[in-house]
Amino acid sequence: MLAAAVAPRLSERIVPLGGRWGIDAVPGWGSTVTAVSPLDITEPPELSPLDRLNARELEVLAGISQGLRNRRIAVRLQLSEHTVKFHVRDLLEKLEVRSRGEAAALAHALRIDPEPVNKTA
Repeated sequence: MLAAAVAPRLSERIVPLGGRWGIDAVPGWGSTVTAVSPLDITEPPELSPLDRLNARELEVLAGISQGLRNRRIAVRLQLSEHTVKFHVRDLLEKLEVRSRGEAAALAHALRIDPEPVNKTA
């Protein structure tokens, strides 16, 4: 009876982690539930640098990759220039680059698909 009550919930938590569990029951004495979970941490899958950016940062990066300045990007995205500045700072940090030029080069290397941005807007 204990196995039927514990099995579904314990299995769904331990087995996906690579662990195992068991029940040792002695009539009249009680039951012991043993759960073993591995201690080693599996490495998360490698992310593309662009996976670190949110949707708005990707839009700002698209503008940067087209050579636009913060003011033009702000007009295009209907943001304040100050907000664009923050997005630029954050995306440079997330992409681990030092300049807009490096960010643009990375965007081109990773073949970011920029939305058409009107340079005169």
